[in-house]
Amino acid sequence: MRWAVVGAATVAIVLAVAQPAQARPGPIPFNIPAQDASSALLQLCLAADCELAFTPSPGHSVRTRPVRGVMDWRTALAQMLEGTELRYRFVGAKGVRVWVAAPAPPPPPPPEALGPVEVRAVEVVGRLSDQIDEGLSRKRAADVISEVVAADRIGDLPAANLAEALQRVPGVAIEREVGEGQFVSVRGLGPLFQSVTLNGAPVAFNENIRNSTQSGRQFRFRALSVDLLAGARLTKSSTPDLIDGGIGSNIDIETAGGLDGDQFLSLRLGGEASARSDRLGADLSLAGRIVSADGEMGLIAGVSEETRSVRYDRFQIMRYGQTLIDGRWLTTPNDVRTTVEQEERRRRSLFVGADWRPSPEVRLDFDGLVSTFDNDIREDRLVFGFGEALAEPGAVVRVQNGVVTAASVADGQIDNNTEFSDQSHLNVLVSVGADVSLGDWRLTPRLSASQAYSVLDTPLERFSAESPEGVAYAFDLGDAASSRRAASLTTDFDLLNPANLTLDQLAIRAVESRDADVTVVFDAERRLDYAWAGVRFSALSLGVQISDRSRGYDRRDRRAVPLSDDDSVLDFYTGATPADVFSDLIATRSTPWTRTDFARLRSAFRIADPASDIVFRPGDVAPTGADQQNSYAVEEQVAAAYLRLDFGGQAAGRSFSGNLGLRAIETRTHVEGARLQLVDGAAQVGPVTFDGDHQAVLPSLNLAFDLDEISILRMAASRSITRPSLADLRASTVPASVLVSAIYKYGAEAITDPEDGVIFSGVGGNPSLTPYVSTNFDISYEVTGRRTSFSIAYFHKTIDDFIEAVAAPETLVFETAVGPLVEAEVLMSRPHNAGRATIDGLEFGLHQRLANGLGLWASATWTHSRLDGGGRLTGVSDWSWSLSPYLERGPLSVNLSWSWRSPFRSEADMQGGGVSDFTVGAAGYLDAQAIYALPAQAELVLSATNLTDTRELAYEGSKDRLLQLGSVGRQASIGVRWVW
Repeated sequence: MRWAVVGAATVAIVLAVAQPAQARPGPIPFNIPAQDASSALLQLCLAADCELAFTPSPGHSVRTRPVRGVMDWRTALAQMLEGTELRYRFVGAKGVRVWVAAPAPPPPPPPEALGPVEVRAVEVVGRLSDQIDEGLSRKRAADVISEVVAADRIGDLPAANLAEALQRVPGVAIEREVGEGQFVSVRGLGPLFQSVTLNGAPVAFNENIRNSTQSGRQFRFRALSVDLLAGARLTKSSTPDLIDGGIGSNIDIETAGGLDGDQFLSLRLGGEASARSDRLGADLSLAGRIVSADGEMGLIAGVSEETRSVRYDRFQIMRYGQTLIDGRWLTTPNDVRTTVEQEERRRRSLFVGADWRPSPEVRLDFDGLVSTFDNDIREDRLVFGFGEALAEPGAVVRVQNGVVTAASVADGQIDNNTEFSDQSHLNVLVSVGADVSLGDWRLTPRLSASQAYSVLDTPLERFSAESPEGVAYAFDLGDAASSRRAASLTTDFDLLNPANLTLDQLAIRAVESRDADVTVVFDAERRLDYAWAGVRFSALSLGVQISDRSRGYDRRDRRAVPLSDDDSVLDFYTGATPADVFSDLIATRSTPWTRTDFARLRSAFRIADPASDIVFRPGDVAPTGADQQNSYAVEEQVAAAYLRLDFGGQAAGRSFSGNLGLRAIETRTHVEGARLQLVDGAAQVGPVTFDGDHQAVLPSLNLAFDLDEISILRMAASRSITRPSLADLRASTVPASVLVSAIYKYGAEAITDPEDGVIFSGVGGNPSLTPYVSTNFDISYEVTGRRTSFSIAYFHKTIDDFIEAVAAPETLVFETAVGPLVEAEVLMSRPHNAGRATIDGLEFGLHQRLANGLGLWASATWTHSRLDGGGRLTGVSDWSWSLSPYLERGPLSVNLSWSWRSPFRSEADMQGGGVSDFTVGAAGYLDAQAIYALPAQAELVLSATNLTDTRELAYEGSKDRLLQLGSVGRQASIGVRWVW
């Protein structure tokens, strides 16, 4: 299949380039509203295929006159610039240079010609306010409801990655992981419902390999460095030529091209420090562009590396159960745990882009991006057992609304465990395309291939040691849900003496995930000049897409055995956790605790079969039946064709424009997995396969009415789809890890007499799922003024075939270390197309220039989501908003950024962890950045994140059932940027 895709794309590009070039005829229909000059010139030359060199004045915006009607492009340009301070000169048959006239006579001559630059190269570079205005101009000029984030705006905001920059535009909220933006939600829909592309091409997705939770199609923005990006365009309403899959939005990440501007060389050096870490992170990026003397060839390339050291303190209750205490059933925490997580992150990127224009009618381009994200993680944890211990003599409890929120036990046990892992994520994307004009036709074939590879270079190693039974300890949540600080967690047990501990186990999980996508797209557009019933049709577009996607997920679970018969763990421990651990999360706490050394563990343990090092990858060991049951493969082929018609005209004295069209899609899936069975008393692994086929027809309509020179009214209606998560499609069966461990260790006894905290639950996939199908309606009002710009929009979505988790009992087979295989009934949660979801919302955006260099950029979103039968969608906050005031004066620019979102349900514990409603509490983050212009084209950049030292909160449905408090602390960075 992939060779067929590659062959089709190669033929399409070769045929397109081989055709003889012809000039576009003179008269062309134009419908360009008054707006910022850079956007107006962009639209004009896109329509006319002219070559443009524009020299803007930094920090100064020029507004053009509207151009409407059928005329040649030179007449249109003259009409557009009439009465403005812009001057122009035609160069050859298709070229023009535009510059800003000097404010006083005599006017200087136009800048020395630098050679023609294709129109898509136009980009205004200035301060944050100018970049916001440029984004708003592009938003106004778009043929859909959209938002734009420019590269310089990312650089001028204290954003660690693109997700954190996007959260400042209307309709967008993000979900953070260990203090950094990871997933993006748009208009009430979580990350699964966002279609993410790179330069218009689909991308492969890195999978979560840290634990059992699967993210499927959710793009992990944390894995991609922003240093070499040109920006992003977020499209909220559909057109038939848009890559499908995003009911929420399409997020197109943009990189720069070889002919997208003048030659330059840039260098950035910096470092970052965290209040919780004694290590300094380093930042380095180098990028440049070279353009041939004739302006027909260009090459851009860049490399970057950044490192971060982050400590995350987490106070946690894993899950709740029901315990009979003094004759009444109470909701009790199974345990209370404290975790100190240390992450050493490193991001590296390499980007190469090349453009070649062999003739005025042909442009070829190549993009290549390699990005790696490595994360060395260490988690030191104490687990204080409660649950059934609260019913034992000597236990004291305090109850609030039927939930035990404070207790002490005299006969408990503490588990000291450490998890080590080294995550490695690799993203590779290459894309080659052409832009060819053939008379009235414009052909744009493109071939792209991407791969996302995720592996644990050091598999998840969980070493556990236990205290003796009979240990006394106590906890008190106090007002933790409101203050985000627990009252106490104390014990008299010596936490710093490893001689008091005995070995429990060393469990190992190796995971490897490969995701690949190969896509060919062929688009064709024909300019029209046809009028009917007062409507002028300006363009007809048609095209096809063929995509081949695959996902392979392999998992191996092993238990290591010690090389010595001595069960002492004393030699494995060195040092202790930091002295200030949990100082902001627990008011009264015991001392830090002793922690293990991984190098000592590695030399003292081996996996039993085959006998080898405890550091391995899935391919290094043969899979057991349980391994095969946990692994899966998914293949997906997509074929799509579309037709689009662009039109415009006059109605009630107002100009309007729009597009309508149809997209037809067929999706075929092939899923492979395995199921461990017990046949005649012996283990048997049976294959599980499934083949699916789904078709959809997606109509769309977009309308835009120019109410006056600065305001526009938009309306849109469409149908769109989101395909099921690849993890939901998997043919796998994954019982809860705590259950697997207990049965492996104790055999049938773990089933007949389970330990406290063991849950008989699990998760799995459903290969027969069909895509979500949504009917969408949008209306927006946008005003783009010189000092005030704002937008307000209403959106509605009705999503059919909504996928929900349905739990049902299944009999599963388990392997044991003490005897034969055993069977147990487990409540398995699997996804099903079960109902309908409805979403309504409002979003608001504002950019206000104030006096004396002050300004404000703000956005707010309200969303109301519901499922048939009750319940809320995951990843959706009722409210989210951001405020970004700024000051730009002389060489100094300063901006603050406050972002906040209300509580939302998360998928963090929807993978069999025993929590039915994992809710993340409301949280706001204040970030700041200052930039000072230095001599020699340099800038000094100071940034600070999480100035409010925000502590995270999670609970199960109600704040009475606290699940988690988390704290990552403040971070600051300093850097210098040069651009030549």
